[in-house]
Amino acid sequence: MHGKLRLALMTPLLMACAACGPTRIERIKPPADLLACADEPTAPDLPGRDQQAVRDAMTLNYLLSLRSAWGDCHSKIAGLAAWAKEN
Repeated sequence: MHGKLRLALMTPLLMACAACGPTRIERIKPPADLLACADEPTAPDLPGRDQQAVRDAMTLNYLLSLRSAWGDCHSKIAGLAAWAKEN
């Protein structure tokens, strides 16, 4: 008897609760500019050891480009983390 009474009371309550829910759940997507990192630079073809100054300049440019690509990716990951905290 108790079970039937409880079921009779719960059915209208469940229907009322279902009517209050959102009609559509939307998925929030992160900003597109935060989803792609800069490409990693390709390693240069270094000249022989007899041109050490040119080798050093090419190596420095490569390392700076590599660091820049890392910084780009690092900042976008931090941006995604900040965006996720807001949403």
